[in-house]
Amino acid sequence: MPVALTHTWGRKSSTVYTRALLRAIEIAGSLDALAAFLGSSRKELDAWTRGETYPPMPIFLAVVDVVAANALTRTALENLPIARARRSSGVTST
Repeated sequence: MPVALTHTWGRKSSTVYTRALLRAIEIAGSLDALAAFLGSSRKELDAWTRGETYPPMPIFLAVVDVVAANALTRTALENLPIARARRSSGVTST
């Protein structure tokens, strides 16, 4: 089920990180789908969306690429070492 951008997930405050992550989750279709795409855990993504911690910069840049393309793309994975190694076959090219 897609996540509404207005959902706060109990985060401390809205930041560029939390807003970008919530939009990327909406694009991916679920928190689990985005976590799998980024090679992160659900627990990490949950903490980032609540504003408890910040994602590492390579992951945040991948999130920004997802939001900019409005899709999960191979380009978004270029700065992620884990993603570069696995190259998910379900990812579209840009």
